[in-house]
Amino acid sequence: MKAKYWFSFLFFVQVVLGSNLKAQENKVSSSENSNWRDQALSQITTQFPWLLQNQNGLLLQSERRSEIGSHFLFAQMHQGILVYGGDVKINLSLSGKVLSVFSNLKPIYELLPTNTLAVGSNQDKKAYLLIGSEWLPCIVKVEPNNNRELVENVYNRDNALIQSRMLDLFARKDSLVPSKVFNPDPLTTAQKTYGQDGIYKNNGGADASELNAERKVKNITLGFSNDTFYASSSFAVIKDLESPTQTVFQSTSANFNFTRSQSEFREMNCLYHIEQLRTYLTSINLPLTGMKPLLVDPTAYQGQDQSRFSFTDKGEPALFFGTGGVPDAEDADVITHEYTHGISNFIAPNTTSGSERLAVEEANCDFMACQYSKAISAYNWRWVFNWDGHNEFWSGRNANSKNVYPTDLSSSDYYQSSLIWSSMLNDISEDIGREVTTRLLLTSMYSYNNNQTMQEMANLLAEADSIVYGYEHIPALTTRFTERGFSIRTGLLETFEKIVGLQVINSEEFAKGTGSLKVSMASNQKIKAVLYNIMGETIQAESKFVLEYNLAPTNLNPGVYFLHVSDEKGRTQVLKLVRL
Repeated sequence: MKAKYWFSFLFFVQVVLGSNLKAQENKVSSSENSNWRDQALSQITTQFPWLLQNQNGLLLQSERRSEIGSHFLFAQMHQGILVYGGDVKINLSLSGKVLSVFSNLKPIYELLPTNTLAVGSNQDKKAYLLIGSEWLPCIVKVEPNNNRELVENVYNRDNALIQSRMLDLFARKDSLVPSKVFNPDPLTTAQKTYGQDGIYKNNGGADASELNAERKVKNITLGFSNDTFYASSSFAVIKDLESPTQTVFQSTSANFNFTRSQSEFREMNCLYHIEQLRTYLTSINLPLTGMKPLLVDPTAYQGQDQSRFSFTDKGEPALFFGTGGVPDAEDADVITHEYTHGISNFIAPNTTSGSERLAVEEANCDFMACQYSKAISAYNWRWVFNWDGHNEFWSGRNANSKNVYPTDLSSSDYYQSSLIWSSMLNDISEDIGREVTTRLLLTSMYSYNNNQTMQEMANLLAEADSIVYGYEHIPALTTRFTERGFSIRTGLLETFEKIVGLQVINSEEFAKGTGSLKVSMASNQKIKAVLYNIMGETIQAESKFVLEYNLAPTNLNPGVYFLHVSDEKGRTQVLKLVRL
């Protein structure tokens, strides 16, 4: 399989000095956010108390708010210097409860020798690197390789390269104007496969009547100032970033009838599909507030058959689309795939290390591309890169596999591993719809961190449903998870005030239908309970106070239920239950 689409996440680090634990951020935040950060730090140091000693510390890398809570990523520091590869992600609910903690911290129980190495530029960073059981002082540099792909290199005191990793890991006053685009690509609208009937080929990027006939007139938002139209919008700005050099469109004429051989056609294609994706996400309550427009170069990558999400030399997030083979910016699958990498970087920056995490990153972007295309036409909708791939240039991908976890994980090809996750997400969307699946996916992504497993990310998907939809889709998720080899955390979620001493047993068995739920008080006090469904209808009521309340799963349909438990002192606790 050709590993074609790339993106990169630069690991930006700021130094924080001091002997005690500190967190530092770039901007002044509200007192509420500060309280959540303090809560996050308190939870982390309780779990990892060695952070409070020997000049250990944490540096706030990112913080995000989602509809399920707050999400903080901290880099590990020692003596004010980065501990390479050390970080911790903590996710808090809206009430401040810990949802999950994902740690890559490396314990340091005594002061390490001071890192006295000299840095060569402001971009270079001192660091400590753990090799086996030995801590080494080192310098971390972000450098381009011969293909202008960014590489993070680690050098020892002798300036010898001791570790390296690709950062370009995945190679992908306004005015409304009418322009022609492929929607989503010429093969889908023509209901053809590549080369069918001896035509419908790339033809070296030249115009062909059958391809130009598949252009569709769509309204696109363009920048407009001083009687001039510019190739920019609220979500993307077209810019010539790398070879081949191309003049970016701007014009005082309202003529946007470009053919597919013209570079302006690719520019309009990118702007249109990015705008449509963002408009859809806003319509389902995912506005991504604060995400800045991405720079986009539709004629890039030195003419190679590659695309990527990466960063410019100035650290600006950008999309680069190659023109080798089929020009990538002509295919909406490529555009939405790469733009989703940009969304992921905004939601959970600096969290893409680890083979399974990389596989899910690719799969999420493939899923978003499939769903975008399917909303336009169901023709071969599970194919990823219908026009750009599945031809003599490369094979594309098909998010319609039956692969399972962990049997079909590849140790060397995370693109192959990604088919487990992307195919499962497509199956889930068939059950609960694009909108719900997309909301669950993007909401769960706020909790992502480095080196997570697919199983952990499946748990986060279920967690998002429990919070956003009150477990409404757990039965459907469980079916698809089980098919793919994942387990799912189910059972009890406690809400409202708690009755001290209330005991709940067998919530997991109740959820699966294999055992009764048992509720009692530790002090042998009596309780009574009323069971309601999600519509507020009474399903079962225990009118007398009893020492133990038993709820059998028999005759209960799959779904969410609320059990109101009261004690003899008049206190009430509500338990949210799920029956699969």
